[in-house]
Amino acid sequence: AAGALAGASAVSSRLQARHPVQPTSLDTAEHKLFVAVEDDSSQSLIDFLSTTTNRENVISVVKRFDDNKAKRLFAGLSTVLNTIEEEKWLEKEDDDGTSKVVNAVNYLNEAACLTGAYLEGLTPRNTDQPSVIIDEAFAVAKLLYDQLIPLHSLATEEATHTQREICNVCERWWHGNFDDREQLVTQLVPLLLVKSLDDNSEKNDVKRLYSIRSAIDLLDFEDESITSLKNHLLRTVGNPLFLQTSEGKKFIQHLFGVDKTLADELHKAVKVQLIGAKKSLLTAYADIYYGVWKLAIEQSGDESCDDEEDKTATLQSIEEAIQDLVYHALHSANPSTVKQVKGILDKFYQNKKNPAVEKMLHDLISPLLWRALNSTNSRVRLQASAVLADTFPLRDPTNETQTQAIVAKSVESLSRLMEDDVPCVRVSGCKASAEILAEFWVAIPIADIRTLLNHIIAKHACDTKSAAVRAEAVKAVTSLLAEEKTHAVLRPLLPSMGNLINDKTERVRVAVVDMLLVIKKLRGIKYYNVCPAKSLLARLADEGRGRNNPTGPVARGLSNLLSNSFFPSGSKKTLTDVINRTMRLLSDSPQAAVTFYRNASSQLSVNSICKLTAVLMKCLCYFIVEEKKVRGEDETDLSLVFDDEAIDCKKHASTALMATVCESISILWDTIETELKDEQNHPCMEILADVFSGNVLKEVYCFFESSRSTDVAASDGSTVAADCYRACVAILNCAGKMDESRIDGLRSHIISQLVMSRDMPGEQRKRSNYSSDVALLCAWGMTEEVANCLSKSITHYFENGVQKKRAGVKRKARNKKEQNLSDQVLDIDVCLGILGHLLQGSNPLSVTARESLLSSDRSYSAITSALGSTQRYIDQELASREKLDNDKIRNFGLAIECYGRLLIHKEASQNEGNVPLHLPAELKCLLDWAANSILPSIENAFNDQNPLRELDLSGIEPISPTGVCRRSASSIEGSFFTGQEDSNVLKDVDLDSIRAVSITVLSSALHSTIDWLSIRQVGDSAISSDIMPRFAKLIDCSDAQVRTSILPILLRYINTSLANHDEDAAVLKLVLSSLKANESNDVDNEVVRCAVSRWLVLRDEYSLRVAVATVIHSIRSTAFCTDDDETLLECFGEVTRDILLTIMADRRGSLHLARVLRAEPQESLFREQLVKALSLHAPKSKQLLSILSELNPNSLGGKDVETNNSAVVENRESSGDGEGLEVEEAEKTKISSRFSGSPVDGENTNVRTQSKMT
Repeated sequence: AAGALAGASAVSSRLQARHPVQPTSLDTAEHKLFVAVEDDSSQSLIDFLSTTTNRENVISVVKRFDDNKAKRLFAGLSTVLNTIEEEKWLEKEDDDGTSKVVNAVNYLNEAACLTGAYLEGLTPRNTDQPSVIIDEAFAVAKLLYDQLIPLHSLATEEATHTQREICNVCERWWHGNFDDREQLVTQLVPLLLVKSLDDNSEKNDVKRLYSIRSAIDLLDFEDESITSLKNHLLRTVGNPLFLQTSEGKKFIQHLFGVDKTLADELHKAVKVQLIGAKKSLLTAYADIYYGVWKLAIEQSGDESCDDEEDKTATLQSIEEAIQDLVYHALHSANPSTVKQVKGILDKFYQNKKNPAVEKMLHDLISPLLWRALNSTNSRVRLQASAVLADTFPLRDPTNETQTQAIVAKSVESLSRLMEDDVPCVRVSGCKASAEILAEFWVAIPIADIRTLLNHIIAKHACDTKSAAVRAEAVKAVTSLLAEEKTHAVLRPLLPSMGNLINDKTERVRVAVVDMLLVIKKLRGIKYYNVCPAKSLLARLADEGRGRNNPTGPVARGLSNLLSNSFFPSGSKKTLTDVINRTMRLLSDSPQAAVTFYRNASSQLSVNSICKLTAVLMKCLCYFIVEEKKVRGEDETDLSLVFDDEAIDCKKHASTALMATVCESISILWDTIETELKDEQNHPCMEILADVFSGNVLKEVYCFFESSRSTDVAASDGSTVAADCYRACVAILNCAGKMDESRIDGLRSHIISQLVMSRDMPGEQRKRSNYSSDVALLCAWGMTEEVANCLSKSITHYFENGVQKKRAGVKRKARNKKEQNLSDQVLDIDVCLGILGHLLQGSNPLSVTARESLLSSDRSYSAITSALGSTQRYIDQELASREKLDNDKIRNFGLAIECYGRLLIHKEASQNEGNVPLHLPAELKCLLDWAANSILPSIENAFNDQNPLRELDLSGIEPISPTGVCRRSASSIEGSFFTGQEDSNVLKDVDLDSIRAVSITVLSSALHSTIDWLSIRQVGDSAISSDIMPRFAKLIDCSDAQVRTSILPILLRYINTSLANHDEDAAVLKLVLSSLKANESNDVDNEVVRCAVSRWLVLRDEYSLRVAVATVIHSIRSTAFCTDDDETLLECFGEVTRDILLTIMADRRGSLHLARVLRAEPQESLFREQLVKALSLHAPKSKQLLSILSELNPNSLGGKDVETNNSAVVENRESSGDGEGLEVEEAEKTKISSRFSGSPVDGENTNVRTQSKMT
């Protein structure tokens, strides 16, 4: 064998000699590398590796180096590296200008690349045990590591790149588990930490830091030099990048186990971040805390872990942090903080079925929870109830014997919470009980279930003190219904809660509707057994009346509840079924039907609503045809509408039913008007066009118009005329949604009716309302024609007086096919009636017409010019002193009021969406004209002894600075358009024309001003400081008729100012002073009582306080008693006495009156007398008695009144239905300071602004 091997070796030697092997590129690269490395110049290695090919070849070679070659490589690198470190190349340059810094940085970069390549080649061969590496490699790595800080100070791009390469070397050394790796991470950890906290950091930076997390365990956190690093570590809990990545959250979890002091500081840093934290942030913190605790539990049970002290310290620190969070969840005064803390603790609550978690919660929470449930602070009790619901049953899983006792103790606590005096605690207790019952229904004894349900259904659902408690009781039952196992018990109890559908508080009604919607989806319970169908329809009808919102949550929910009953769907439902159910709803409860159809768009598709609208129109035509057959009229045109379908409504076609059908058609169309403009709904629009096009609308309109005329002529007191008018308005509204070209004859008919209105009797003409007709013409593009006609008619009337009937007018109107509206002159009653209804109406068609008039400059200018010229005509009439009839006086007032409203609407339309909204200059001129021209005409009618001239207003000062306020426009009360005139001027035939005209015009100007104040943003201080006080002087005049006429308007101005937070109460002071000085009649007394009643129903406590304080300031000057036996109230006049008694009889008013008296001097007889009067006449409450005892202890007859904890008593007395008295301490202090006679300097009332026109 030896001979054979020798022979083979000889043959191989001869072949190599004959054909020598060429050196490869890698061999060449290796040779050149050693040449460059062993050269003492740093530039040799830099130049050699400058090309990409050489670099790639060299890295491949270095990865396969054995120990000998590696020693040779690192020996050469260490020579230059030692020189760089010893001579500090990174800190200075050569004298000849050649930068050694650049060379040093580049050489360090190349050395780091070579070292990293060598370590990369060794890494796969390493094991978990410490790996042996040559000393020369460690020496180079240590030299590179020592240059990290100097490189960081250079802050250049090249230095940063080199620093990154050196960090890679240190990381490879650490991950490779090489010897002495601890010496290469001390500076590495801070650098990676700073990089990961940088604004430009990436997820990879966090991953690199997480990969060397175990290196942090080597640091000494008790050393003072580590403070900077610790601060950077604390910043990680607030860094989004750490909280958004799993590695970042795990890194923070690791920090909690490094050092107990660090864990405590990390917990404090987390608590700071909780303020205003988002849900995602809370979820991240919850994962961190739960992960730390879970890891600590696992380590405590791991016997392989030798350091028992560290295991206990970590578990102890995290459990202390968790208990601290629980403490804040129970005792924090800020509800927002409680919510944030709960977001973290929910992670533990969700895992409470884990025995370890359950035991931990029991050990940490039990010492705090049971004490908090019995706390004297209502906020603590409220928050403790939520914790009890989340942790129930709070037991030790290792001790099963205590479970029953814990359940009994929890039920007892819940019962005590639901009997609490504070409403919000009762609400929280009810909610907690429902949550516990829903989750542990089977585990809780039946006796305890009965106890809790008795509180919820029998007591809380009937709580008369708090609407919030009633609403929460309904919500609790709704949540219990989600569990099928509760149905058998709840089924017989639910009908007792059905009457809450008519609760006066909306949120209770909303809760009941939500409960009925849940019941509707259940099989074993029927919602109409809980609340009868008649009650639901009555409630739905009532939601469309008064201040209720017909499209609010209650009406919308009820419409959803009843949708299947009145609009059945499915293949088995025929058209006859739909018609019969619809007609039944319209006839049995028309108001409920209107509200139901207002919310149809939220339940039905556009196509379904279009089909329903078409069916209703066919039913309407069917009714009209049947009625025409009875009258013997031609019904051919309308019969064609439903010839293709068999319409059998099976209902008697009364006028009221047909009017309701018309309104329903209009409402349904309104709900989908926007959707019909989309191209995808074009087929739906064609469904409507097929039924409504042609002369159908004209025939229907003419039918109701003729019926209305007949009823008006009959004057028998029936409602047929009103029903016909409703139907006409609805038909015109539908016509306005279609192109004029598709409707035949309706336009010419409307114009002819407007022209023929001149021939109506006077009273009938005044009652007629053509606003919808004119609005339709505006919708069809005739805005300018309408404006020209109105302006021409108004100007013609005031220039020429009462119009004379012309014989040929009626005949010409008949002969002409269609007249030009711009050339016509309408009656003044018709014109002003049209303008008045267009400017105040909320009908969609009226709103469209109003916007058209305001957007057209020509139309607006024409109408304002005609209305504005009325001032000139009024001045002429006052100068002529001729007697005027009541109609002209009334028309003067209507024209001025229309002018003022038009100015307000124009200003609002120009500033739509922008604040503030300024007072129009024209309206300011109107007020100046009224004050300078109209007011003197009334004053001149008095004799020379007029007491107005002696009235001194210098002593009247505002009690606090004037504020800016907002208020949405409401219906105009007390104006001519409401049909309720505030004054009796026009009814008094003995009143001379000058005063009649003056008072009427003045009233109209003031009404316009009040309308502006109800929506204004920025007004004019001259109104409240100059103009209105001048108007208020009229109350002091000797003419009782003038005072009776102007008093309601001034009181309306005062009410509007109070509602707007206007703090300038000079007008109120002046009015009260005048009422004290003059004898009043029953009418004045009733007006004043109504005004005071409006103050008392103001929901804003601040406005009510202003009114009460102003009353006290005003009457103080005459508040004295001449007789010892005479009480304070007997000293005042009848009006003042009524005002005080009305305020004292109200619970809120008396309380504010008592608070105002705190600012009066203690020795004041006025204060003493009022306190006595309050004690006699005011409704007794703990709040009032507490304040009265403070003001004058003797006034209560020696009663022992509890004054301590008055804020708690006030809070417990005020509840959902009496929320007005619930005022925070800070707000009470603020209000008290404003009326104590020494206003707080620099205090300003911030009120949200809003601009809205009705």
